[in-house]
Amino acid sequence: MIIINEYISSLVPKEGPILGNMYKEIEEFLKEEIKNPIPFFSTTILLAPICEEVLFRGIILNGMLKNKIHPIKAILFSSFLFGLTHMNPWQLVGGMIIGSFIGFIYFITSSIIDCILLHVFNNAFAIFTMFFFLKNEDSFLSKKEVNINIGFILIIAFIIIISGSIFLLKKKKEKIQK
Repeated sequence: MIIINEYISSLVPKEGPILGNMYKEIEEFLKEEIKNPIPFFSTTILLAPICEEVLFRGIILNGMLKNKIHPIKAILFSSFLFGLTHMNPWQLVGGMIIGSFIGFIYFITSSIIDCILLHVFNNAFAIFTMFFFLKNEDSFLSKKEVNINIGFILIIAFIIIISGSIFLLKKKKEKIQK
């Protein structure tokens, strides 16, 4: 899911008068934040996932599901709000994708702990790869020769996600029947 999320988010333009300036400002902000790694990592990898999951899955999504709002609408709406709070187009897209996935996991498992752990893992992966690429001033997704392999990786990731989703839905149906 992280690979698909990163790839789709990378399709949002990073150039132009508005998005180009915004992207440069975010990049500069992150370069400054990385200079103090302990507060940055602890906030991004621990504090944000706990607070965001409690709010977006534990309160908003759970409340919508309890009020009999269709699960797909509830998941998409809570994911849209989740993406919107990140206040930039790259994280809006990424937040909606990963938020939908985590929302689906919440719908299936009803476990806020699972959602928090997934969010922690997602943020840790994103931060450590970002840290690596900012240090090396080279972006994995900007290399032209990698684009051929991206399609293959996306197909594999998509198959894994679909298989896992089917498995989780079967588990939920079994749980409901008991």
